[in-house]
Amino acid sequence: LGQPQLGLELLLTDKPARAAELADYIHRLNESRKTIQESIRRAAVKQIKERFDAENDAAFVLADYQWHPGVIGIVAGALAEKFQRPVALISLDPARGRAGIGSARRGAAGVSLNEALAEAGPFLLRFGGHAEAAGFRIDEQHIDAFRAAFVDAVSARTLGTAGAAELRIDAETPLGGVTAEVVQQIEMLAPFGAGNARPVLCASRVRLAEAPKAMGKNGDHLQVRVEQDGVRMRAVAFRAADWLVELAKVEQPIDVAFEPHINTFGGGRRVELRLIDWRRCVC
Repeated sequence: LGQPQLGLELLLTDKPARAAELADYIHRLNESRKTIQESIRRAAVKQIKERFDAENDAAFVLADYQWHPGVIGIVAGALAEKFQRPVALISLDPARGRAGIGSARRGAAGVSLNEALAEAGPFLLRFGGHAEAAGFRIDEQHIDAFRAAFVDAVSARTLGTAGAAELRIDAETPLGGVTAEVVQQIEMLAPFGAGNARPVLCASRVRLAEAPKAMGKNGDHLQVRVEQDGVRMRAVAFRAADWLVELAKVEQPIDVAFEPHINTFGGGRRVELRLIDWRRCVC
């Protein structure tokens, strides 16, 4: 939210009282950021549904005067993951005194954002980034032309693959094999990020042990307990409350893709699944 120096000071200070003061303030800033982020996400999803073809458009370029420039990158990443295609969000200046600030995230494999932005570059003041994330500056009057050029550039790079999002699984395992020791071994592969993604596992023929529930302050996340061969585990899916209705109707086994984590909330240590995707069992 525009105050990175406070984080730096927190890391460098040798005064406990000042550290506590900074930590408390930064925590409150982060809570504010979450509220702003959710507001932007809802507005962006509404734009997609009302102004674009959510099923067939190769990419989304969205803009608004109320969006905080320091948060749009997080939202762009979440939407790119949700829709499995590149998403660019632009924060416009209500006073129209400065250029729009844009942030883009890739979402789908096979598209290089910096290449797509370079192709649409004549409509940008400047841009920079890499294949998966990028930022740019743009005059408001050029947004429509940029959107058309950017979508065309992405479309040319995903020709024939639209709607065919692919999830790569590193290994299949029974739920009983996802132990704390295994998760600790996975953590030894860190740090995770571009070029070293956190391993994704899957389990087949899993049953829901109880009805899925919404969670989080705004009910945007989902939690469910899954069971396989007598082993029951908690699974959570962030920003996936839209799965709730469909999952609640499922009676047959499902296949799940997930990342295993150790949950230490409340002082305990238990293995928890971060649910990435699911499907009705095809076996």
